[in-house]
Amino acid sequence: MNDTELLDSDDQTASRRKRNITDDEIDITPMIDCVFLLLIFFMVTSTMKGTPDLDLPRAHYGTGVPSGNATVVTIRRTAAGGPPVILLGDGRGPETDLAGLKVHVEDSLQRTKRHIIIKAERDIPHGFVQEVTRVVNDVEGTVFNIGVQDKQ
Repeated sequence: MNDTELLDSDDQTASRRKRNITDDEIDITPMIDCVFLLLIFFMVTSTMKGTPDLDLPRAHYGTGVPSGNATVVTIRRTAAGGPPVILLGDGRGPETDLAGLKVHVEDSLQRTKRHIIIKAERDIPHGFVQEVTRVVNDVEGTVFNIGVQDKQ
């Protein structure tokens, strides 16, 4: 055997031998495996719960506003599922848009009807009701009220 063959055989036996672990080195691979297994276990077995429904208190009413002394604006949904419709009066008046609503509220204010009652159906998006409220509030001197109905 020559020297190169002897060196090659020593390298092969050294690579086959396990590395000796000293006391100051710790193999954390099994610990990481256990942590991942526990993480997967808790992720699979946990239940996802949304926020529970709130039990809101009943509404307390202030003094009512007679609809005869106020301007009533009704917001209804359309049958075709389009954008909501603004009706002047208690659901029986003519249809209008936001610009026409502002003119109607200004005319009502001239006739000393300061109170505006806004009625909206349950399915109307809240953002649309806010737009109507902003238009009513833009007219100086008006007081708006929201018509509510108790659950039956």
